[in-house]
Amino acid sequence: MPVDQPTPGGPAEREVERVGRRYAVVVRTAVLMPVACLTSLTVPLERSAVVVAALGLWSAFYWNRASRVLALDTAVIALVCLGARWIDPVVLLHDSTSWVLVAVSITAVCHQWLCAPAPGFVLTVVLIAAYLAGAAIADPGGWTASLPLGLWTLAEAGLSRGLRVLVRQAGRAVDRGTAAGERVRREAEVAAARRADERAHFATMHDTAAATMLAIGTGMVTGREPWLAERARRDLEALSGRSELPEGQVDLVEMLDEVARHNRVDAELRAPEPIRLPAAPAVALCRAAGEALENVARHAGVDSAVITVHRVTNGVRVEVSDSGRGFDPTSVPAHRHGLSTSIVDRMTEAGGTATVRSARGTGTTVELEWSHG
Repeated sequence: MPVDQPTPGGPAEREVERVGRRYAVVVRTAVLMPVACLTSLTVPLERSAVVVAALGLWSAFYWNRASRVLALDTAVIALVCLGARWIDPVVLLHDSTSWVLVAVSITAVCHQWLCAPAPGFVLTVVLIAAYLAGAAIADPGGWTASLPLGLWTLAEAGLSRGLRVLVRQAGRAVDRGTAAGERVRREAEVAAARRADERAHFATMHDTAAATMLAIGTGMVTGREPWLAERARRDLEALSGRSELPEGQVDLVEMLDEVARHNRVDAELRAPEPIRLPAAPAVALCRAAGEALENVARHAGVDSAVITVHRVTNGVRVEVSDSGRGFDPTSVPAHRHGLSTSIVDRMTEAGGTATVRSARGTGTTVELEWSHG
């Protein structure tokens, strides 16, 4: 007997199918055995014992094999129907109080959850035909009184099939909703990654070639400075993606010393000892500090600054301070990206924070902090 193929679709649809099939087997067994025991009230005890024992043995066999033995199960219940005259009073076969009718009904209903629609319909028709045949054997002149019961059994099977379809559609709807949510999540992650890449590229452009060209174009450098050629080479490497980034654990103090020695201001590094950090936050701290030094050269009106490194709980704090003219941080135009993109956003993406403290005539301090977890 053909049964359903493995349920396609998502996990919710498969799960409701699995639970529905198991529920059908449990309900069928839970109903069949008690009603079989009712034979002891209407037929001699020896016949009742045979019926109960036979159906008990069959139910035990059926329990874990239901989907594979539907045809045989139908045959067993059909035999019960054909022998109805010996195990159920004839008068009960024509109304809804017959235990044989209950066995037929629950079997037809549960079979709809264990096989495809066409086999389910065929099995139901066989069960109804067997019940009517049993009624005709028991009462040849009055078996037609059982026809409405046969039609009602067919309707019960149809309602069971419809319920299975609705439950399966609900599972499919859950899967569609889950898939749509996952699709939106992936698209959001891709968009966020794209925006992060764009911000990183913009920050690199701002910190390298744009800063160097601005310094040359505004006359802040003459073009003959000994560090300019090395600076231009570094800019080209960064923009072309050939700049090698460190991996693993690195010494932040050593990297900041490199930043201090390759900037346009006289930067003094004050660090108590080597500090080991993961490469990604260390690079972010150094690049943000480098941009802070570039801002000193460009805006502070002084040619010196101090980089101070402090250990903090589970992390590190780097301060870049100068004694220049200072500024009002709230008055920075929206189109100026040095602080927001190259410092604040960069530290945020690295899992850290950046704070700018300044006022006119009091200098500026840029505080960069990063901590584990």
